[in-house]
Amino acid sequence: MSWKSISNSNYSVLLGNLLMQMDGNNPVFKTIVLDKHLNSANYAHGGFLMSLLDNTMGNASYLAFEKNPCVTISMTTHFIKAASNGDELIIKPIVEKKTNSLCFMKAEVLCNNQIIASGNGIWKVMNKKLPKSVSQKLKDDDGGW
Repeated sequence: MSWKSISNSNYSVLLGNLLMQMDGNNPVFKTIVLDKHLNSANYAHGGFLMSLLDNTMGNASYLAFEKNPCVTISMTTHFIKAASNGDELIIKPIVEKKTNSLCFMKAEVLCNNQIIASGNGIWKVMNKKLPKSVSQKLKDDDGGW
């Protein structure tokens, strides 16, 4: 398994370098906590972890819907432990259930093999045209929206 960068969207660039690899049929994501992700206590900001969960579960939904874009309907986050500057984070999203238009997801954020945050939510597949066509997106093959 090799890691591939999927940090090409305008918003993803703000989060930092996000890498993905497949573990069977499930995507796994990896990133490093950077100085720009820290709160005033010098730990990874909760908003950063929430965005990371939203981004990775959204990308997993995108893959579950055969590379069709999805939007977040709802998401819940639980913070368990802190992460620090330089820590490697592994995010493991799982599709719990998929309907014709919705994807029910859960995910864990791990640091040093310990769960530091978890989340679950619902993503809806979109049918409208995007500024970048799906065929162009598949041609570019950057792995995520």
